[in-house]
Amino acid sequence: MPRFVPRHFLTDAALALVLIVLTLGPGLVLEFVARTNADAAAEYVKKSTLPAGPRWWMFAALIVLGLLIRQHHPPLALVLTGAGVFGHLFSDAKFQLLGMALPLVLYTVAAMARNRRVSLAVLALTMLLTYATMLSGRIHAEQQEFTQSGKQVAQRQVEGAPAKEGVKPALVPPSVFSVDRLVNVGQSVTELWLLLVAAFAVGDAMRSRRAHLAAVEQRTADLAREERQRAALAVAAERARITRELHDVVAHGISVMVVQAQGASAALDRHPDRAATALQHVITTGRASLAEMRRLLAAGRTDPAGDARLTPLPGLGGLPALVGQLRSTGMRIELHVDGVPAAVPAAVDLSAYRIVQEALTNTLQHAGPGAGTVLRLAFEPGRLRVEVADDGTGLTEGADGRGNGLRGIAERVAMLGGELETGAADGGGFRLCATLPLQARESTPVQR
Repeated sequence: MPRFVPRHFLTDAALALVLIVLTLGPGLVLEFVARTNADAAAEYVKKSTLPAGPRWWMFAALIVLGLLIRQHHPPLALVLTGAGVFGHLFSDAKFQLLGMALPLVLYTVAAMARNRRVSLAVLALTMLLTYATMLSGRIHAEQQEFTQSGKQVAQRQVEGAPAKEGVKPALVPPSVFSVDRLVNVGQSVTELWLLLVAAFAVGDAMRSRRAHLAAVEQRTADLAREERQRAALAVAAERARITRELHDVVAHGISVMVVQAQGASAALDRHPDRAATALQHVITTGRASLAEMRRLLAAGRTDPAGDARLTPLPGLGGLPALVGQLRSTGMRIELHVDGVPAAVPAAVDLSAYRIVQEALTNTLQHAGPGAGTVLRLAFEPGRLRVEVADDGTGLTEGADGRGNGLRGIAERVAMLGGELETGAADGGGFRLCATLPLQARESTPVQR
């Protein structure tokens, strides 16, 4: 099939041809029968044949053209088809099979309409014009019949010929708005009205179905786009989490290893046993850091077998071991727990441990030698307060206290809906205080 001939165009052309054949076919057959048996079929042929003259073909051409363009220009197709059908109704005052094109075009208009009210108005206007056209055609035919009858009576009076029996001269013209005529036209147009209403109902149902399917497809596309956006945000959040966790693990582990290695180097000559102990701490800390790094990196994999090998997440229960590890480096740490320890959500448990770990690591790196640290956990109603204060050198000149570690702590606290205070401690040193709510927000994801 050539590309410039759409399939629906050929379908509409075939449909128009079928309607024309069905409209003219019976008349042609009856005319052929009348030629072979004129006495038997003359009266029936007179009532059934169609005036297929030039004017009839002109209206038929408008109908066919409307059918051909109904898929591309429904309003124009309705105008053309309506003009052709109304022309036939006015000429013959009765419905023909070719007039089936009007319900078909009206179906297309209803199916492609953007507004149901507009399509309803078009249906009402079409029905009104159909009735008015058929009524006008009936009046026109009766007036012609009246005129022709008057001429015949006048001619007989001039010639002096008596009127035929049963023929009464119609000297009085029929009333235009006769009740009988209005009722008869209404009965005649009812069939076409039913076809128009049925075609409109089917087209409107098709329009509603298409609108529903379009809404469902749009909703599906929106949900798919939202899912992709959520997946992208989840990936970004996971990358940020892994980066933050790696920073905490690497910074803490390397800081402890450096301090232990420095102690081992200093005691190597005079106290070999202390040097060996310090080196053993370096090995232990390095292995623990590597194991935690492997756990973090494995969290982003999809291998189910790898998930089973993940170590438990650290929490407040691991703080004594963390404090003991740092004390082994010579760091002075005091641990105080105020209040009654309560059940802590997983996100708060992990975040509190990471906050203490990062704060103690910063103290180890920046507080200076011999600095003492006080770690205080205060369990208060509905919240957990974590405070880490040292008596070291404090912030150096020009420093703003906003390093990567503190930024990570601020992100954790903000994610949980808590509060963070940092700054110089009373009497020197640096103080960090984080208040974490024990009732995590619904939108807060559990940090693994």
